[in-house]
Amino acid sequence: MAFANRSWPTRQPNRAVAGRGPITRLLAAVYADMAGYSRLFALDDTGTVARLRALHHDLIEPAIRRHHGRLVQTGGDSMLIIFESVAQAVTCAVTIQSETADDAADTPRDRRMRFRIGVDLGDIIMDGMNFHGDGVIVATRLQAVCPPGGVCVSRAVHERGGERLGLPTQALGALDLKNIPRPVEAFVLWPPQYEVPLLLG
Repeated sequence: MAFANRSWPTRQPNRAVAGRGPITRLLAAVYADMAGYSRLFALDDTGTVARLRALHHDLIEPAIRRHHGRLVQTGGDSMLIIFESVAQAVTCAVTIQSETADDAADTPRDRRMRFRIGVDLGDIIMDGMNFHGDGVIVATRLQAVCPPGGVCVSRAVHERGGERLGLPTQALGALDLKNIPRPVEAFVLWPPQYEVPLLLG
């Protein structure tokens, strides 16, 4: 998927310096994509775009700032956010899901906006405004298998931040993800307002 690049006007110590080539860092990557965006767009194109813009402005962008993340790439209904802290990455992702669910509580079910979110810890190559690497790829693949409203994390992320939050958790086991040469053990974390028996039963 092609991205339109975007970054926050915050301290950015990791950006590659001109002439020095790409920089590789171990970071937490959060990749989010809206579930059913094409269907919502077909129902009401201008209204859907306006609602998504408001959601970014009112909920998503403030959550990213509070948890010291950087929104580095966007592409329509998708976004890539990076964090130096795994715990902040997971907390931010769950916060986005929780606040989005609360915001949609009075919206008809077939019009609600819900995200799938994947989180991984891995090497990320920062080449100017472009971001590549294992951490980004795995986060993207975890997003693709994540149920709407949940946060799908790798074992590395779960051990370093996910299991400390005391959230409803669903173990997915070792997954064979597209174009990933090794199985990835994954877990789905759910915001507190979700009912555990409905998810795990």
